[in-house]
Amino acid sequence: MNKNVEVVSLIFKSVQYLHFIYEQLKSEFCQADGWDVGVRIVANDATDEVITELKKLDINYTIFKNPDPNEFYLNRVYRAFNHAVISSEYDNVCLLNSDNVISKNWLSNLLKHHNGINIPCSRTIESGKMSSGMHCINLGSNDFGRHPNEFNHKGWHDYANKIEKDEIHNGGIFCSPVFEKQRFIEAGGYPQGNVFLDDNNRLISGYPNDRRMYKTSDNFFFYDILEGKFDMKHITIFNSVIYHIMEGEKDC
Repeated sequence: MNKNVEVVSLIFKSVQYLHFIYEQLKSEFCQADGWDVGVRIVANDATDEVITELKKLDINYTIFKNPDPNEFYLNRVYRAFNHAVISSEYDNVCLLNSDNVISKNWLSNLLKHHNGINIPCSRTIESGKMSSGMHCINLGSNDFGRHPNEFNHKGWHDYANKIEKDEIHNGGIFCSPVFEKQRFIEAGGYPQGNVFLDDNNRLISGYPNDRRMYKTSDNFFFYDILEGKFDMKHITIFNSVIYHIMEGEKDC
């Protein structure tokens, strides 16, 4: 496997979150020994204000526009993630959200398990705004901040160093996944929104949809496609830790 990777984050409507993720992407925390690491921001149906500010920054970027900018936001997010991977000039891609906060060793430790067989994801520490999934830690009212202006970086990094464990666990949620670009393309990428069954038990994806959800887009792609058809394995890396503000830009 070629040891190059592009770390890509989406941005939508918040200049504050733009600077928040930009500063992290350009930091020493977005490096990994033995890997050529690139960084990029994908402006996903972004506001004019965000695009104007993005063009001032010293970072590669892509402006992506969905066919319908008023479509349900999850559909547009997954379509933009597909674009981020497919348009990458790197052989491997790691996906972030603009309301993630990385830790010192997250990328190096994540990439140690990227071997074409695993689908490695980081362990997620969540703000407590919403319920959390497998292997996550939900901080409840003891969070490190729910907005860039109030984020406690020192407290977060001290905490991340303390809870890192050299452990691998099966399953989990889907935070900062690393994909081999060619395999991602072969697998067809994420469904463009959550997946439903129609009256004939055919799979359809995306809102609006009044049917009972079959699986989330992440779950379907990881388990039905990558595990089911390509014999890959979704794992969570306990010494690759990331904080998630949760719906950061959505709340702006």
